Amino acid sequence: MVNLRQTPVIFFEEKSFWTTVFCSTLLILSSACESSESTDLTEAASPSQASNESVTPVPLEIGDWRRVEELIREHAGQIVVVDLWSTSCPPCIQEFPDFVALQQRFPESVVCISFNCDYFGGKRHSPESFRPQVKQFLTKQRAHFPNILSNVAAEEFFPSIELASMPATYVYDRQGKVAKRFDNDHGYYGKGGYTYQKDVIPFLKSLVEQQQTK
Repeated sequence: MVNLRQTPVIFFEEKSFWTTVFCSTLLILSSACESSESTDLTEAASPSQASNESVTPVPLEIGDWRRVEELIREHAGQIVVVDLWSTSCPPCIQEFPDFVALQQRFPESVVCISFNCDYFGGKRHSPESFRPQVKQFLTKQRAHFPNILSNVAAEEFFPSIELASMPATYVYDRQGKVAKRFDNDHGYYGKGGYTYQKDVIPFLKSLVEQQQTK
């Protein structure tokens, strides 16, 4: 059997002609790469292309529910919508684009905050280890608002807020009090659960209009 790891060494020692051909090929490729690199640098210098490629990073920090409460206090006077979600929760993923759209729909009145619950505890998987998959999803969704990756295991966190499962959405009024929590712990919204279009947005619109008249 031929030892493949030793084959290149034997080949180049015995076949000097092919060694010359190989070296010549490398020189040609090197020249082509330099030419291509020069072209790339010229194109990169174009302001229009640079602006098109520049993407604002999506913020993502690791914290617990107390961080959410801090942000709610920081945005006193505005309505705050907090979405609890996970990349392993299909309904969460399905509804997330409509959640993101809220910030554009009510830019002056509403602040969106996402609270990710991918971390499930255990010594082998730290909260930080979930950052890449969470960040990738948030970037794809263009979630340019506060995003928090929970550092408390889901099985410990959910009982602390008396929540059975995700998805869940908290709506806080301008005074920082919970105006409504959307979940399907008791089957109120049927098998499909609540949606932003059918349930959250109508409630939010009424809350915005109600507080604008005060």
